[in-house]
Amino acid sequence: MSETTTKRDAAAGDEAGYGHVLKATGLLGGVQVVSMLASLVRNKCTALLIGAAGMGMADLYARSCDLVGNLTSFGMGFSSMRRLAAVADGGSPRAVAHEVRLVRSWVLLAALFGLAAGLLLSPVLSLTTTGGYEATGQFALLAPVPAMATLSAGELAVLKGTRRLGRLAAVSGLGALSTLVVSVALYVWLGMRGVVPVLLASTAALLALQLRATTRLYPYRVGLRSPRFLRRGMAMVRLGSAYIVAGVVTSAAEMIVRTFVARRASVAEVGLYAAGLMLTVTCTRFVFMAMDADFFPRLSAAVADRRRANATINRQVDACVLLMTPLLLLFVTALPLVVHILYTPAFMAVCPMVLCAVSYMFFKAVYTPVAYLPLAHAHSWLYLCVEGAYDVVFCLCVVTGYSLGGLAGAGLGLSVANLADLLVVSLVYGRRYGFRYEGATLRRCAVQYALLLAGVAAAWQADAPLRYGAGLALVLASAALSWRLLARETDLVARLKARLRRGRR
Repeated sequence: MSETTTKRDAAAGDEAGYGHVLKATGLLGGVQVVSMLASLVRNKCTALLIGAAGMGMADLYARSCDLVGNLTSFGMGFSSMRRLAAVADGGSPRAVAHEVRLVRSWVLLAALFGLAAGLLLSPVLSLTTTGGYEATGQFALLAPVPAMATLSAGELAVLKGTRRLGRLAAVSGLGALSTLVVSVALYVWLGMRGVVPVLLASTAALLALQLRATTRLYPYRVGLRSPRFLRRGMAMVRLGSAYIVAGVVTSAAEMIVRTFVARRASVAEVGLYAAGLMLTVTCTRFVFMAMDADFFPRLSAAVADRRRANATINRQVDACVLLMTPLLLLFVTALPLVVHILYTPAFMAVCPMVLCAVSYMFFKAVYTPVAYLPLAHAHSWLYLCVEGAYDVVFCLCVVTGYSLGGLAGAGLGLSVANLADLLVVSLVYGRRYGFRYEGATLRRCAVQYALLLAGVAAAWQADAPLRYGAGLALVLASAALSWRLLARETDLVARLKARLRRGRR
């Protein structure tokens, strides 16, 4: 990259450069690696203890809870984080504590609404997911899950909005480990009957950890008796409403796909689809989790300056691509081994789906930083329209793909849907906000994607030496390109070399 680009990074501020992106990703991403490993172990144990049918049932219940939670939370996790960040940047500790109290008051009201909605909608959820009312009792028992998830989102917003990233990282890591322990213990004890208790207990454990972290900073207080006090939060509710409608539509789209697969094939097939999607997403999840906690506040601070915002987004795209592509290549190369270790031989059928869906994660890495633009500008209804269009395309592509090609077709449908989203997001937000991908960023994405496609082609080969040899060569090539960029644009490589030299003395 040219000296001009480096100078532009400096002019845009340290927060737009690679160094800050990588530091934040290192802190939060490291914890997400722990969370990912815990999730993989949990999935392996779950597959062994309750099988594909049990995993399919658990996935249907979890998605239903997500749908109710998104429908009733009013986007508090997003809108309150943005509001808290604005107060924390220039306000006194007393003002921040007052804002936390306001946020918690609205979050508690939303949680109570979610509890009531979960109880009232339990017959509808049973009918839509199973085709009958026999699961109404189970869905009624799950009504506290979306309520607790809303409370959790509020407490996480407190940590993110006040920039307590260290505590956020600790809570995330401990939460993943607690979910692992609770899930395995209950599945060992109850088997298939443990699906509902696992969802309840794991959500409650996570909320308890978050409250322990946040109440040490801000004791839990709410103000539900003062209408005047609550009216101060109406702007926060309006801001989050469109965002949460987009989440509801996304959850509904996921439910439509899973219900279609369940009715066309079986609940076990839903478990295979969910496992394939989980495998595709898990190995790169830490990048997106770090982006959510760190990148969005930085972009919100930069949107007033178009050049600074463009630099911030391009650096984030570069970082996502250079971190994710080597991981995706290593993942597809070792995919049969990964499935064998993490699941059971019955799950080997998901390999074609994952190979067809891996482009989905690459496209997502390229467009997700851009997709934050309307939220950073508080143009949530534009975000809703674009996300709603994607959900329609997602349903059409995945359902059509599954109808024509089974699980592999569903994976290809995921990739096609996200390619369409990449084009729409780039065109619409480019026109609305003046965003442009830099030439160097586009060239880097093109080279890394070509390597990824070559790795997928190698993973299809039946000859093991050819498959693993070519795959590892492509992993090294992608990692070398990433390393070269890091060495040129940051002092990370120099610091690593200095530490190695000190260690040899």
